[in-house]
Amino acid sequence: MIERPKLIIVETGVANLASVRALAERLDLEPEVSGDPELVARAPVVILPGVGAFGPAMEKLAGAKLVRAMRARVSAGLPTAGICLGMQLFFEESEESPGIRGLGILKGKVTRLPTALPLPQLGWNRIEPEKSARLLERGWVYFANSYGVDAANLAALNYAEAGEGTTSQHQSRFEFFSATTTYGAPFISAIEGWSENKPSLILCQFHPELSGRFGTELFARWLELNSIRREA
Repeated sequence: MIERPKLIIVETGVANLASVRALAERLDLEPEVSGDPELVARAPVVILPGVGAFGPAMEKLAGAKLVRAMRARVSAGLPTAGICLGMQLFFEESEESPGIRGLGILKGKVTRLPTALPLPQLGWNRIEPEKSARLLERGWVYFANSYGVDAANLAALNYAEAGEGTTSQHQSRFEFFSATTTYGAPFISAIEGWSENKPSLILCQFHPELSGRFGTELFARWLELNSIRREA
């Protein structure tokens, strides 16, 4: 019997993990929830989930010494994903929790969605990838968010190379492509980060695990391009 690749779901203390576990099973991966920094740093595939607030999630990551582990694996080009709040945590800070520093892997600030529409945004909306995107596709996905990264920051989207857990000798160089969604105003709804000709980083403001076939196929393509065995 062929052993299934292990998917580590990072324990943030603010996530509903059942749906992420179900996504792993659909992709023929073995899900394991863990807060072990050594395991998170080296696992074949890691997902940082999140449904909750920026501050408590970062306090949990920092307390478990997972900040360095997350930065190290991204720097090494290991397949890493962030979902909803998990995507926001990759940035430097958030209006939701002033004074709390994020992972700082990506430059930029998370802000409250500038809209008169009801918040949080709950339900289906469309993502529109930029023409040069190589992994993301146009489609309808499920959102549950009040905060996001303003689409005006697209031009400044950049890997924050300097940081704890990285070294100048071993840092992946990233090329980013993104998708936007409009909810009163446009925001960045997904990011694909390519290093060494593979999309080692995928961040989704939406919930791929709740987005039906579209979300499952997106992650199946991501795993395949990273040479991780999967059956979707």
